[in-house]
Amino acid sequence: MRRTVLRAAAALALMLTTGAMSVVAVPTKLLSDSRPSFELEKALPKAFKGWTVDPSVIPIPPSPDQAAVMNQIYDQVVSRTYINAKGQRVMMSITYGSRQNQQMRAHRQEVCYRAQGFRIADLQRLPLTIAGKQVPSARMVASQGPRVEPVTYWFTMGDYAAMSYVERELIQLRYAAVGQIPDGYLIRLSSLSADSAASFATHLEFAEALMSSVDPALRQRLTGAT
Repeated sequence: MRRTVLRAAAALALMLTTGAMSVVAVPTKLLSDSRPSFELEKALPKAFKGWTVDPSVIPIPPSPDQAAVMNQIYDQVVSRTYINAKGQRVMMSITYGSRQNQQMRAHRQEVCYRAQGFRIADLQRLPLTIAGKQVPSARMVASQGPRVEPVTYWFTMGDYAAMSYVERELIQLRYAAVGQIPDGYLIRLSSLSADSAASFATHLEFAEALMSSVDPALRQRLTGAT
């Protein structure tokens, strides 16, 4: 009951703040224009700490409809499958969008998977410790016929990692107050396995290895700088 009341209060506060901000400030400047950019295809290593891109896996391109939507939301998309010496595979997708506003913001993955015909189970939101930071994240198990795919994902907006709708709205408003539109990343890790617990543990190990292998400035963009 208390949690429901708190959520209602937060939603009301957000609506009032949104109304006030729409009058006071209209963001016009891209945060991405004020700081160095990264070319993800080059900045994300293809081999690191026991993981390497699996050359036997050929990425399946999105459908034309999906590609059109992705091109509107994201400026960069990198999708790879990595494998380690144990034969464990992790499918990684990292997307970047220079405009993270209400119209162009990255979508929750449970919504995207359902739209593709997947059934979603065991959805949970929890903080994960990645590269020494508490990163708000989500885990779920997506299934379609015989395919079972445990998924871990999280978002960043500007200098912040956020998962809930309210958190993302408040971050957007924080930047709007200074006339900026935040950029952001969606990081998704998944595996094909019926053992979701083992897959989630592997995702965390993979994320830790990857984040400790990229440029520190990019690491902050991918896990949140604050």
